[in-house]
Amino acid sequence: MLLAVLAVGLVALVLAGCDEDCDFDDVDVVGHDHNPDGVPYPTGQLGATPRQGTIPGDIIPNFMFRGYLDGTTSGGLRTVSLADVYDPSGERNLVVHLMAVAMWCPVCSEQTKAMVAAQPALRAEGAVVVQAVIMGPDPDVPPDRCDLVNWIQERNANFTVVLDVNARRIASVAAITAIPWNALIDARTMEVLQADLGAPQDYAAYVRSALDWVAANPR
Repeated sequence: MLLAVLAVGLVALVLAGCDEDCDFDDVDVVGHDHNPDGVPYPTGQLGATPRQGTIPGDIIPNFMFRGYLDGTTSGGLRTVSLADVYDPSGERNLVVHLMAVAMWCPVCSEQTKAMVAAQPALRAEGAVVVQAVIMGPDPDVPPDRCDLVNWIQERNANFTVVLDVNARRIASVAAITAIPWNALIDARTMEVLQADLGAPQDYAAYVRSALDWVAANPR
């Protein structure tokens, strides 16, 4: 896998000199704790440790972000909860790809291009993406709302993209020592099936490995 090592630590950064319309204060938000069918988000061993053979992985926490659904930047920021893609029935979603990226990271940008190209086919197969931007174009300045819009529009992102400044949510359970960070999650249970640092050589094959596992392990 290709990856970029973080040049700075995941520490709090001061937002300064930002246009008021672009300002983004990454405060905690309250999103859904039930899925669209009213099913409560699963509890249990929360974390980001992936499945190891027959040993189940952790349940990814119900992170709540703000961002743009399906790459649509009109209408303002929306609250996005992982509960929104939780689907015990598997009727809408089978696999969730949760990804952490930095805008300055060329490897992240290249993987994003591969994701955009593969998204229509993979979405039809039951995979859904939540991409979390953790750092902006400058490693020393946190991303703001305008950075997020530019990232989405310049890459024609056709999946949900959110802000998680300094990875303060995802890094609460995952050691993000390099980027991109990718996790494949069983949407039926929210169990972490794989968690990897770096970009896969073949993005579509990477996601289909999780889709194949889900198909081979009916509930």
